[in-house]
Amino acid sequence: MSSERVGQSHGNSATATAHASGKSIDETNRNAEEFDKMLDRPENGQSDMQYYLELQRAMMKEQQAYTALSNVIKARSDACLSAVRNFKQ
Repeated sequence: MSSERVGQSHGNSATATAHASGKSIDETNRNAEEFDKMLDRPENGQSDMQYYLELQRAMMKEQQAYTALSNVIKARSDACLSAVRNFKQ
């Protein structure tokens, strides 16, 4: 019964990680589309400034998504390592 719970727990965390990864990939694709749209805008000083601010904002969001995903994966890895260490004792 204990091994069933561990398997279910592992499956849920893997699903959550895959789901978070999918969201991150979707957001990256949306950012790329927005970037392409920004390239089609007319060139003048004001629109250039707006373009770079929007690009910076998009890059910050993407960085936050990757950081969050990295933290989730690290926590999951640390939990698995802790469980393995407990079995060895």
